[in-house]
Amino acid sequence: MSKKILIIGGGASGMLCAIKTADKGAEVTVIERNDRLGKKLLATGNGKCNLSNLNATADAYNDGFVKTVLSRFTPEKIMEEFSSLGLLCKSDSEGRVYPYSESATTVLNVFLQRLAERRVNVVCDCFCSEIQKCGQGFKAITTKGEFYADAIVLATGSDATSGHNSHSLLSAFGHKISPLNYAIAPLLCNGVRGANGVRAKVFAGIEIDGKSEMGERGEILFKDGALSGVLAFRLSSALARRGGKFKTCKAVIDFVPDLSQEQLADHIYTNCSVFAPLEGILHKALAFNVLATVPMDRSLIMSRKKAEDLARGCKRFEVEITGVGGKNSAQVACGGIELDGIDDATMQSRLCKGIYAIGEAINVDGLCGGFNLHWAWASALACSGDIV
Repeated sequence: MSKKILIIGGGASGMLCAIKTADKGAEVTVIERNDRLGKKLLATGNGKCNLSNLNATADAYNDGFVKTVLSRFTPEKIMEEFSSLGLLCKSDSEGRVYPYSESATTVLNVFLQRLAERRVNVVCDCFCSEIQKCGQGFKAITTKGEFYADAIVLATGSDATSGHNSHSLLSAFGHKISPLNYAIAPLLCNGVRGANGVRAKVFAGIEIDGKSEMGERGEILFKDGALSGVLAFRLSSALARRGGKFKTCKAVIDFVPDLSQEQLADHIYTNCSVFAPLEGILHKALAFNVLATVPMDRSLIMSRKKAEDLARGCKRFEVEITGVGGKNSAQVACGGIELDGIDDATMQSRLCKGIYAIGEAINVDGLCGGFNLHWAWASALACSGDIV
């Protein structure tokens, strides 16, 4: 008699886990609170679906817990798995992995087809309110009746964006839940004016309570009251992992990372007009903000000191950060089921045999750039390899 597996959550990790578990002969049911599977998946990578990242190592995540699974399920291994399902992938110059079509719809359609071919039972508009131990197995109480299974996989993610928070389903089994803080979201800020919609490729870091947490190159999208774009999203993870506990925070932006401060000062001193010294270097709106921070004398001559002050303003433009955007603008949440209750190789509960938790349901979060979806796939494969 085939083993009955119930997967709660039909997102990225839940769908792949269902496919791979069904491949091993299990009778698999997926229940999903939304009206269709993969709703959040369609929005990833601005619809292009950033599936993974060739640089997916433990350093990109909040905890070393991920090392065991990542060592087994590398980006190359994930791409091989997708290829076996018929999904062709490619990577860009920065290591981000996408479906060859650059369409999230392609990914979802492949998954839905493979689920149907394996006769996985999919039940949507189905909310699970409780999991109970029932003999040697489990009973899930839902809005569409009771489901019985030999093993249960919690693949519910978090409530970031269009998700739902169902971490409490494991509380009854002794699992502790870390509070959620949202990440891969805009950095809320003060001090940037008139630059809404302007994009700039810069080097930027974040300083929390006077300590530099991280810094790298990338693109920032300036908005009214916020810094957005891939680089701001990556920096947001450092702040979110603090759980909102900080006194001061600022983003420090280098608008001209290809030149040293001295080289930039030389250029300004030699070539730029005293009336519009940054006109040929920065977008007009960004130049206005930099000039507002620079102490300028009233002389009509470009002095060496003036050029050095301008260069310093471009190379270290500070923006006061007040927090991270809320759950509706966030792609992931930091927090969830605490890791000491989960086996780091199989994703099985250490507190109740037969229960598994994968993907964003547990307290694992990665940086922006495909790392969170990589964890979803890797943890799903680790689970499916153990559960049957």
